[in-house]
Amino acid sequence: MECSKDYYIHNYKFLENSFFNEELFQDGISIYEVIRIENGIPLFLESHLNRLFHTAKLSRLNINESYCDLESLIDELIKKNITYNGKIKLVIHYNSKNKSKEKDLLIYFTSHYFPSNEEYKQGVSVGTCNVVRENPNAKLLNSKARRRANNVIAEKKFFEALLINKEKFITEGSRSNVFFIQGEDLITPPSSDILIGITRSNIIGVCRSNNINVIEKKILYSDIKKMNSSFLSGTSLKVLPIKQIDDIMFDTENLILRTIMKLYDESIEKYISSKLT
Repeated sequence: MECSKDYYIHNYKFLENSFFNEELFQDGISIYEVIRIENGIPLFLESHLNRLFHTAKLSRLNINESYCDLESLIDELIKKNITYNGKIKLVIHYNSKNKSKEKDLLIYFTSHYFPSNEEYKQGVSVGTCNVVRENPNAKLLNSKARRRANNVIAEKKFFEALLINKEKFITEGSRSNVFFIQGEDLITPPSSDILIGITRSNIIGVCRSNNINVIEKKILYSDIKKMNSSFLSGTSLKVLPIKQIDDIMFDTENLILRTIMKLYDESIEKYISSKLT
């Protein structure tokens, strides 16, 4: 089920899992965030809520709740379920007939997959999909691009699918961002062309703080064979090495890649420590 624990929140009320209605999202429009929970701490919550409100603004939707309201509800849900590690999804759903009126607020633990130690060591296989995401800076539920990419992933048994636009530039993964390493440089598609991932932003920040050169530029699919290494980033993935894209192989033991993985894990530890003190 989409809702994975005993209790969820629907419009400020705690309800039992059996009452969760997945069909609620079939009509209208939903904006959402997925937040990783470690040691009872919602990682980088401030950034997730900033993006939620930004998505609402881009989509010309209103959010009635404040940052503090949402933070308190998430904290209550963690305690109610006595679950201190996992993922929480925050969804604000709007009626299709009146998008300016908030219809439903849902907060719930959702099923998740965190990569295995072997996947972090060996890397994962990734495919590609020719599709353009409408309004890429907005995080919307059930996008056409996500559904099309899911078909590619299921059909060819890839871990993830990278989206390629009409000009043959790689933009992002269906549920992740993508980075490449060429020589001493870390390269990623421009922020204007993608959904700006929270993990992506944090990776760029720690890299620049540690003198790793970061370049945002358009990346042609035909040019990725020139890259030394590549990785995915995301809430569940953190920094996940790519061993191949289609039939193009990459070095998963690249020193810069392994350094970035270590730096990002350290940034999580620092964030958790700051919230526990």
